[in-house]
Amino acid sequence: MTLLDHVVLQVDDLNAIGDWYDQVVSLAGGARTFDTPTLIGYALPGQPAQLFFSLATDPGGRQTHLALRVEDETTVLLVHELAIALGGEILHGPRLWPEYAPDYYAVFIRDPAGNNLELKCQASTARPTLSTQPITPARPSQPN
Repeated sequence: MTLLDHVVLQVDDLNAIGDWYDQVVSLAGGARTFDTPTLIGYALPGQPAQLFFSLATDPGGRQTHLALRVEDETTVLLVHELAIALGGEILHGPRLWPEYAPDYYAVFIRDPAGNNLELKCQASTARPTLSTQPITPARPSQPN
């Protein structure tokens, strides 16, 4: 069982945030599974959607902290590389956070809507390594 059941974050540009999270969530093993003009949702295979984004009812600057659990340090590093490739702001690079737990490994990123996105895992005994292949961001979807 996971601690997080679901979260809904309001955003000003649903298409832009969808383009971003389609890529980030795919690296974590999930996909967009819910899609309406005002709400999108993401889930892991065989699970209900737990992460949702809706059009803002009160547009403007707001920050929410969202922590996603991923499988391993390699995935944390892949998301870090993707965020850099997408021009994202890195709040705190990937590292151990012993003040939270001895094996707490995470990266903190500002997403395009201004949210503080954390991707975390339980650290293994092996040291993580960066991928040798550059990450090329997908092109944003074109309006119809």
